[in-house]
Amino acid sequence: MATTPTDRVTSLARSHLLDIDTATYPAVHYQNAIGMVDLKLIEEPRVEDDETYSDAGAMRETNTGYSWRIEATLAYSTNLAGTAIEALHAFLRAKFKGHRSGRIENNEFGIRFYDETGIDSGHDHEGRCYVKSWTMPGGKGGNRIAIVLQGQGPLVDIPNPAATLTPTVTGLTPATGDDAGGNLVSIYGQHFTLNGQPAVEEVDFGANAADDFIVVSDSLVIATAPAGTAGTVAVRVTTSVGQSADTAADNYVYTA
Repeated sequence: MATTPTDRVTSLARSHLLDIDTATYPAVHYQNAIGMVDLKLIEEPRVEDDETYSDAGAMRETNTGYSWRIEATLAYSTNLAGTAIEALHAFLRAKFKGHRSGRIENNEFGIRFYDETGIDSGHDHEGRCYVKSWTMPGGKGGNRIAIVLQGQGPLVDIPNPAATLTPTVTGLTPATGDDAGGNLVSIYGQHFTLNGQPAVEEVDFGANAADDFIVVSDSLVIATAPAGTAGTVAVRVTTSVGQSADTAADNYVYTA
């Protein structure tokens, strides 16, 4: 008798990515949150007692809303040169410090959470949040920070932004530099690797190719800016699948 083959594959807990919007509303500038060691989306209904006399002592609840939060462990990192805290990690720290003396509402930011494989996992969402807690580690290990990103308002279902393998550029750090070139530029986005291997063939600053570049991860390329002329150019990434579209997020400004 024929045996029944396995017809399912368990999805991995590490399959989801977190992007953080560092722009000021209504602009959007998503960057992938690199250095995440642990990442959990927690959704809970908000309930209240709804028991009546006729329930004869049996508990009954009804929902009045819901809450959501992200609990994560962050490998707190420096930039590649070791001269400053990684830009996105510094952004999160600044947002937490901002509501020590200011209002939480003034330190909110957008996030999106989605399956890195591009499938519709049922866990592809977008919303606004704030950094509710920041816990430094003790001991002798790496500097791993436990953070809680508390949802503010609705958690909205979105199409998975990883559904296409064409590279995208969602942000640059820094986004300006001397026209002589030579400075390191962190290029954030998606699909800089294919099947786990670096896939970037070329990085262009306008009409000029980058002097050099390294693919750090699927969401980060670090390139050496070539010489250019004063003004704004598009930084575009090319793989065998195609070239990233020109958007406001890839604008790089050469200064004289």
